Amino acid sequence: MKRSALLAALAILAIAPLSADEVPAAITLDKALELALRNNYAIRQARARYAEAGRLVEESSAGRLPNVALSGGYTRTDEGRFESLGGQTFGSPDSWSAGVQVTQSVYSGGAVQSAIKGSEASREAAAANFEASLQSALLAVKEQYFAVLLARQQVAVQEQAVNLLEEELANARARVDAGSGSPFDRLRAEVALANGRPPLIRSRNTLRLAAVELLRAIGLPADDDTEAKVHGELSFKGEELTLEAVLASAHARRPELRQLKEALVAAEYAVSGARAGNRPVVGAFAGYEVQKSQFSDDFGDSVDGWAAGLQASWDIFDGKATRGRVAQARARQRQARLSLNEAELSIDAEVRRAFLSYGEALELLTASQQVVAQAEESVRLARSRFDAGAATQLDVLQAQVALTEARTNDALALHDANVALARLRRAAAIEPMPAGATLLEQ
Repeated sequence: MKRSALLAALAILAIAPLSADEVPAAITLDKALELALRNNYAIRQARARYAEAGRLVEESSAGRLPNVALSGGYTRTDEGRFESLGGQTFGSPDSWSAGVQVTQSVYSGGAVQSAIKGSEASREAAAANFEASLQSALLAVKEQYFAVLLARQQVAVQEQAVNLLEEELANARARVDAGSGSPFDRLRAEVALANGRPPLIRSRNTLRLAAVELLRAIGLPADDDTEAKVHGELSFKGEELTLEAVLASAHARRPELRQLKEALVAAEYAVSGARAGNRPVVGAFAGYEVQKSQFSDDFGDSVDGWAAGLQASWDIFDGKATRGRVAQARARQRQARLSLNEAELSIDAEVRRAFLSYGEALELLTASQQVVAQAEESVRLARSRFDAGAATQLDVLQAQVALTEARTNDALALHDANVALARLRRAAAIEPMPAGATLLEQ
């Protein structure tokens, strides 16, 4: 993700999240993604981590800026003790002082610079972590959105199946009333209709649950009419993607890899910072102080002056503490490098799995669309043959069951193809930012 797009997304997240009363009446896929940018908790937490990392840079940079400190104090000494110290000769038991001092690090052995560079790398790692969280959260929203569309399509399929069974039952009753049909055919049609109602009930409840999960993924509370707010129909527009292209894109653009690379850089600077313990530290100071005169009984009598100089220290032997810190930093550096290598291997496997799943989904979609047309024709022929006396009622019912199964498989294939494409684009890091993320980009 480009830095400008990242900052635009961060700007969107700075907007206050919506309340339950402000949820729009129509939630399309683009709207769901836009709402997730503002309300998804994983995205908001990643943004908070990024803000924390930015403050870490600010904290580290303080080491190369001067430090200004004010000091002051007042002391009252017990008179008996004061006299025993010779106070009966001069001075008073009251003393006070006030001053200001400026200190500036001149040389820290590279500790300050390493801390700044390391915190900058940590900030970039947090930015990459934000992008990874953003992509994962938006993928979850897409999956839940397609789950709602699938559930709605399955409701429609089951309603169509029940309508066919109700029509068949009406025909069977009419034939019995006309004396051309048997009560057994009517009973079988009644049983088939009764068996067709439970799948419809379950599919409606699945729709309601899917809508609730979509709102949860977005980061919003659901209500009693949540499923009616989700708009859209299952459709699919494929993309021509090659394995070589998606692998190259993943290794070049996956934010998880950037995060680990920046973490490795931070670990390398941590080694440099640990080594600074073997080097001298030099600082400059300058200050001005005013204090009560020790040779006067008057509380207001004071002396003042300034002082400036250099301070240097060098730990010749610190009990091997620096050596231990360097060894720990090097171990963390090796861990960071191994984590990066492992992530590269895992992402390679993830992209390959997503690519193969996408290819499978495309094949299943093509096959399912052909079967629906054939099943519809089979129902038409079965009815025609039954009316002509060349088929039984069981043939018609079986053809209707096959049509319901074909329509269900077609809906599943459409859903799986959309999800497979979304997962492949996420794995290859080629998913563009949603429209809402670019509206605030300046």
